[in-house]
Amino acid sequence: MRKNMKKALSIMLALGMVFNLTACGGGAATETKEAASTTQAAVATTAAANQPAAEQPAAESSTSDTLLVVAHYDPGTFRPGNGDGQAYNRIIRQIYEPLFFLNQEGVAEPWLAESYEWVDDVTFKVKLREGIKFSDGSDFTSEDVVWTITKAQEDALPVSVYGLIEEIEAPDAHTVVMTLAYPTGSMPARLASPMTCIASKAAYEANNGDYLGGAIVGTGPYTLAEYVPGDMITYAANEYYWREGEPKTPNMQYRIVGSDTTRATEAKAKTADIVINPNSREIAAMDAVDGISVISELCASTTYMLFNTTNPAVSDPLVREAFSRAINIPGTMKLVYGDFGSPASGMVGPAILGYDNEVFNTYFGAGSDIETAKQLLAEAGYPNGIDLEIAVESSSTANCNIAEAMQAQVQPAGINLKINAMDSSTMVEYLAQGKHQMCIYGWTSTTMEADGMLQQIQPGAAGLKRVNYDNQEFFDLYTKGCGTQDYAERGEIWSDCLEMLASDYVLVPLWHKALCAAVKDNVEGFYLTTDYEEHYFQWTVVNEE
Repeated sequence: MRKNMKKALSIMLALGMVFNLTACGGGAATETKEAASTTQAAVATTAAANQPAAEQPAAESSTSDTLLVVAHYDPGTFRPGNGDGQAYNRIIRQIYEPLFFLNQEGVAEPWLAESYEWVDDVTFKVKLREGIKFSDGSDFTSEDVVWTITKAQEDALPVSVYGLIEEIEAPDAHTVVMTLAYPTGSMPARLASPMTCIASKAAYEANNGDYLGGAIVGTGPYTLAEYVPGDMITYAANEYYWREGEPKTPNMQYRIVGSDTTRATEAKAKTADIVINPNSREIAAMDAVDGISVISELCASTTYMLFNTTNPAVSDPLVREAFSRAINIPGTMKLVYGDFGSPASGMVGPAILGYDNEVFNTYFGAGSDIETAKQLLAEAGYPNGIDLEIAVESSSTANCNIAEAMQAQVQPAGINLKINAMDSSTMVEYLAQGKHQMCIYGWTSTTMEADGMLQQIQPGAAGLKRVNYDNQEFFDLYTKGCGTQDYAERGEIWSDCLEMLASDYVLVPLWHKALCAAVKDNVEGFYLTTDYEEHYFQWTVVNEE
């Protein structure tokens, strides 16, 4: 049984979580690493290979027609590309699909696309699958791809190709040609991001862009049946879905539960088939419940402390360095997560191209050094200390605990840290307006290379507003890396880009994120996706208990 295989690791993880910290509000997504079951791995491999439904794992003779999922995010809208958060895109990805699919080995494979070719260094040509229809029965064509990407760039949505495509055209109904601003070897992987899911142009125009109504038309396995803000998203099978026999379970109820502690309670009470990101401190308790198993994976995301470099309070690199020197990264992460995930050891995770432990050790690996922090503050003109503020998501127990630990650590250096905790949507707006001094935020290397993170802080990208780092040398080096074909050489360039961010103390890596989910033992076909945490439910079967 999957439960027995996972029990030992889950208990070991929980033993490290011995601290009962006081959260600054609610609970949130915290997560682990562990191999998926044999069944899950088989489903993932099959999905990546894009095999027909007949070759997917067969359902039991008696299965439920409804999958019950508990997660934390309330989307507010169902517009693809509207946000860069994983939880938002997990919701969107069930309705819409991108051109490519990133398999568990991190390799981009065609999905809505049938094939692709590089015409030259900056011309990317995609051949689309024929016969695909949208959920309203209309044909999916190259016009929809051109419109979706063009509209996203016009509206400055945080899509993974923002500012990269200079021209896009459709020479025929099933061909798309993109002219890029610069060579980009990871283009298929970028187009695999759920942020670049394709929408229906005709549905948008016919419904005046109502993404809470008639404009919600995609090619994905599910359609939106009902949305009750703050409570429930109900999905129904897309009758026109192009992959025969999918989704395996025709209906899905996606309940919105903001607190990760409450989600853990839901898991232990077995009120749902799958609970996404329950409180990691309760792994052992959840896994001890008969009929429940906790699955986990290390993912491509790293949690950072970001500085708004244009805010007067932290515009001086000396102040940013002083704060960074005063905190204890491994100690804090051990306190908050125990053995769950991994304290940062690089600017990106160890599995990401561009990872360099030496860069991290040079700038952040010394641990807390209060005397150096005091000297740096005095040099910056603050011999008597400074008042700072850090923004955190109130529903994230872990991030609140990190902020509270930092608050205590930096006080001896003369830094009085105020914690500004707010709900998810308010924080997104707060950061977009540049009101913050510092924040705790996660960024994901969606391409399994550091460019997946770095591209989020390039000119025009929404993520740049979180740090407001204006360094043309950094931008130019990033562009050079994108156009470098040699894999190892490209990795060295990414490392150099990351060192620029480190040396200017633009951001501080804190934790290499892990994912977890509490899954009932009668559930088959679900696995955790590590690239952008979009998690696919179309292959999931719920056997009757």
